[in-house]
Amino acid sequence: PDKGTTKCPDGYTRFKESCYLLNNEVTSWIEAYQMCLLFGGYLIEVDDTNEYSFIQGYLNEHGQGEGISLGTYRYQSGSYGRYETENRRSYAGYWMGANSIELPGHWFWMKSRKIVDFDIFGKADINVTDSSCLCFDRSNMSQSRNKKCHTQMYSICERNTQ
Repeated sequence: PDKGTTKCPDGYTRFKESCYLLNNEVTSWIEAYQMCLLFGGYLIEVDDTNEYSFIQGYLNEHGQGEGISLGTYRYQSGSYGRYETENRRSYAGYWMGANSIELPGHWFWMKSRKIVDFDIFGKADINVTDSSCLCFDRSNMSQSRNKKCHTQMYSICERNTQ
């Protein structure tokens, strides 16, 4: 289709060839991952600095709370698992689609399976050796950082334009 005729579903915001939805229900990373799938998308994957800047601005204008998480998820066992729900700390951030669970210290986007390019994020607070999930931290100028995947945050779903 012609680029002028592509659109996003109701409730989504378009940037280039993607549509974004802020999910303002607080969940763990895996719950956010599953919810985005139910919405017909996936946890956001940040491909370049332009998309990163767009998301920072969008969250600063429309986001809830103080933080945002990226959607990568890394598994140590190679399989999906459930997180313990006891003692979860509430954190007002947004999950995105990358994690280091499968292989601690190695960060991957879940949908594309591409290695995360941390140069995109500029000044980031990432412990690259930790087994965790990626997020935006709105309490710190919307910088990216990693958090334990059972932490409770909002999320950002992405899907292609229609």
